[in-house]
Amino acid sequence: MSSGPADKRETQPSEESFSVLFVDDDRDFLDSQAAFFGASGHTVYTAESSSEALELLETTTPDIIFLDLMIEHFDSGFQLAYKIRKDPRFAQTPLVMLSGVARGTGQRFDTEGQVLLEWTRLDRFVDKPVSARQLLNLARELLAARSASEQAQRKDSAFKRPTKGKEQ
Repeated sequence: MSSGPADKRETQPSEESFSVLFVDDDRDFLDSQAAFFGASGHTVYTAESSSEALELLETTTPDIIFLDLMIEHFDSGFQLAYKIRKDPRFAQTPLVMLSGVARGTGQRFDTEGQVLLEWTRLDRFVDKPVSARQLLNLARELLAARSASEQAQRKDSAFKRPTKGKEQ
């Protein structure tokens, strides 16, 4: 079951507070991430399925999204990431794919998945198991990079703005 506005975990916002969505079919994983991120001052949303995530995203715009690869099916995470990226509201939202596949197959997405990153338009692959602290540090890193990119784009567009009465 997804957590929405009534049951999201939220504490007093901090200077670097952000909102995060975790999508995973493992309720224990979701609960542990919600507890850790919530205690760190962040707004946390959770969904146990792709459909719950899409429903939640109709009314919520998290700053970063973590998706499990195998939610309902072996490729549900890829399908969900594709649908999320089609929505212009999430074009710049960091998307991180989490996967426990490496434990069973030896196939590591975090080191061997550059082609998949480009194809899926994901920002990162992370192999499970992963600690909440590692995910928090990754979230901070990706959000700082997005912020820097947005600031650079604003400066660039302000620089290129034509002035009245002058040709470029």
